[in-house]
Amino acid sequence: MGLSKRAKKLIFIPLGFIVFLCLLWTGIALIGRVATYWVIPSNADLRLTVQNPHQLINGIMSHESLDEISSVPEMAMLQSAMDFLHDNELLENFFIRSALSGELELALLFNDEQDVTLIAAMDMGFLSPALRILPHLTGFFSIPDLYYVQAGENSRFEYRLDDITLYIGHYRNLLFITNSSREFANRLNYSGEGGRERAYSIIDPSSYDAAFKIAPGFFSNLLASGGEEMAAAMMYLNIESPVEAGLLVYPQKLEFYLATALSSEQRELQRLLEQRERVANISELFPASSQYATVLSAGTLNELLGAAMVFSGPDLGEAIRQADSMSRTVLRMPLEELLFSWSGNEFAVFGMEGRPHPVYAIQIADERKRQEIFDRAFRSIALSENVRLNLDGTRIPQIEVPSFIQSLLRIWNISLPSPYYIIHNDYLYISESAENLLTAQRAMQRNEVLPRTAEWRELSGAGVSSASAFSLYYSLDISVPFFLRENTGINNFLRVYRQGLLRLSLDRGQLGLFLSLVPGPGRGIMLVNSTPINTRVRPSNVIYGEASGDDRRIYLVAGETVLSYNPADGSIFELQGQGQHWIIPAGGISGDGENLLYSWIVSDRGRVTLVDENLEALSPFPIVTGLRISAPPVAYNGRLYLSCEDGRVHAVDMRGGINMWETSFFTALRSPPAFFRNYAAAYPKGFFGEIWLLDLEGRAHTDWPASLINEREGADFFSFDSGLGFGSPLLFAHNNRVMLAFVSQAGDFFVFDEYAANVRPFPMVLDGVFYLQPVFDGEYFWLISAEGNLFRVDMGGEVLLHNIDSFSAMEEGFITLFDHDGDGVAEIFFTGEGNALHGYTRHFRSLESFPLPMWGRPYFYSGDRRSEIFGMGMDGNLYRYQFR
Repeated sequence: MGLSKRAKKLIFIPLGFIVFLCLLWTGIALIGRVATYWVIPSNADLRLTVQNPHQLINGIMSHESLDEISSVPEMAMLQSAMDFLHDNELLENFFIRSALSGELELALLFNDEQDVTLIAAMDMGFLSPALRILPHLTGFFSIPDLYYVQAGENSRFEYRLDDITLYIGHYRNLLFITNSSREFANRLNYSGEGGRERAYSIIDPSSYDAAFKIAPGFFSNLLASGGEEMAAAMMYLNIESPVEAGLLVYPQKLEFYLATALSSEQRELQRLLEQRERVANISELFPASSQYATVLSAGTLNELLGAAMVFSGPDLGEAIRQADSMSRTVLRMPLEELLFSWSGNEFAVFGMEGRPHPVYAIQIADERKRQEIFDRAFRSIALSENVRLNLDGTRIPQIEVPSFIQSLLRIWNISLPSPYYIIHNDYLYISESAENLLTAQRAMQRNEVLPRTAEWRELSGAGVSSASAFSLYYSLDISVPFFLRENTGINNFLRVYRQGLLRLSLDRGQLGLFLSLVPGPGRGIMLVNSTPINTRVRPSNVIYGEASGDDRRIYLVAGETVLSYNPADGSIFELQGQGQHWIIPAGGISGDGENLLYSWIVSDRGRVTLVDENLEALSPFPIVTGLRISAPPVAYNGRLYLSCEDGRVHAVDMRGGINMWETSFFTALRSPPAFFRNYAAAYPKGFFGEIWLLDLEGRAHTDWPASLINEREGADFFSFDSGLGFGSPLLFAHNNRVMLAFVSQAGDFFVFDEYAANVRPFPMVLDGVFYLQPVFDGEYFWLISAEGNLFRVDMGGEVLLHNIDSFSAMEEGFITLFDHDGDGVAEIFFTGEGNALHGYTRHFRSLESFPLPMWGRPYFYSGDRRSEIFGMGMDGNLYRYQFR
């Protein structure tokens, strides 16, 4: 049965009214539309254009490294905002999503009084008619500090804070915001004089998630504020046009592009700036295993030195003149002929995975001239060529470099003592390692080059020119590029990304800079920073640390100087002394209801000082004990234990009291006592091979000491070598029983119960030489031999081992357990004689991003958000890594 005509009319009327309102709404939203740039003055010092703010915010929130960025103090506000948006799901709201989908323009103007004028405009799109309705709804809602002011065409909302007032209103389809009442009134007079064609002349803002335009003067001042060196450099460079930049945010990558026009009144610099854009051929030849690569192709060596003299002043010029004089005297040829006559305009350095020595490359412009120069140089008394080395059928010559060339190379921090060299594809390759040269040459011959790798393709960017005057590729797993060595906000941000590619191009005065950053595969570990320890001598490789809440300190020794480093602000406190020193955290001494970061400082002459986190001595310290220290001191339960050359152990409490252990040893302890619960264990290294279990007062338990002399199966006599070992015994608990483990240098592995009885099937013999004592993870013992074998031994005597190639662990080594991911199963970390900290799971799988460039004893920290490692590199820097 159909509807009556009257019913149809009743339905049609409201439907028609709804359609009419929709058409009216759409008409108001579309008619008279203006672009956001219409209300942005063209003289803005800084301009930001975002095509779709909703898309940009979503991109940031889905960015893989957002959590790591939150660990950078300068980015904490960003993380707070992202957490707020995520928790409230505001971006999923239809009206919020629609409002944030229109174009956003923001500008900052800086006047002479250092006041900043903010102007922002957002295209509200389909929601723009609501801007006309809101003023009529003010009586129905109330927001603190928000007021509506009626002033005819200048009627507006005012958001009033203590130090700023924001004027908020509309102009056609735009939401307009400024902190200047004058600019708010002027918005009606704008007619697009800041138009897009003139606003961005180099980049297209629609191709980026966010685009920037910076006035030349403002950008120059910004760079000059970066330090004295940058300010001095800006004296010789003129920024001729506004700086335009674009940012793209991907889930696993960031891309940034910057462009402007440069000129210089210095002839040497202007010559480089006016060159035509070109692609450096050497960039296509780096081996695929390269962990870092730097290319400089801005000009010839002569031109580069001329430009460098503009910035470096007379010191560089004098060094070049001295080098030229020595070259004429010793080699009978000027520097111009020796180096400049045959070299081209491409220079590079790259390093390969697992190989410490870099490879330097110089383009050969005239091979005949190079051969002539080399022949003449090798006939002199200053240079000689050794051609006897033959690696796998390839002859690799070696040369000796005279001191005046070394002086010139040291300007760029390059040292080449007796380097090897090869000629390949019109390039001269030089390195201290002949193996590195052969590996690089074989990779290039097989076309196993960096541009063919997935990492390079990800970094290089689609549609981005490969032309550059300078480029730098880096991986933080192995190296730290020069621009990340300072501890600044922007550097801390860049360290979040484990791989990066920087290209700087010059094309007839046009400067282009392209930066691509990726966090790297998987979880892994990231470098937070490296801190140069500026002391007169090399710092030790033993790192201690302690933490109380958010307060942390890292301790180390450099010669006669004790150092306390605060990771939060980078501050370093020093305490000078005489002779050898140790610094040992006191283990969390309570005071005034909180844990205080106190530490013991001990000299080899027996002087003991209890200090606070800033190395200030506490009363009644320091005290002089007169002891001759035989082993590194150790702290436990608020006491400091000192081993003396007379075989006795002394305990110092925090009030300055000294007690002596009841038990004295026939020979002095060369490694400190080990402690666990109410037990102590000691190994006085000597011919008799004894090991002791004691209480904390130094009283020996019944049946102790136990003998480490092991009668090996099949031997006709006792092996006294089994009683000799290194390090402190291991005290641990298994099945609610306290036990003691020890491995001798000869590989005899003992496990005793608390009654000095061997726990079967121990003792057992491990194949190898051992300088480090085992660690126990609750199920397995872990040991590392001098030959680089990692042993896993269970309580039943089952032995598994894994060999680490090119690894050796002797007395400089260290092994420990640390649960970095909080899953209740500790991982194994160890160092050896080289600059490598290895990390393995209990299933012999190497942890991602390991080994790290550290040696000696690192410090492991388990924080609330993520775990960290502090360790010393062989370059004298303190490195801090954070697990992702």
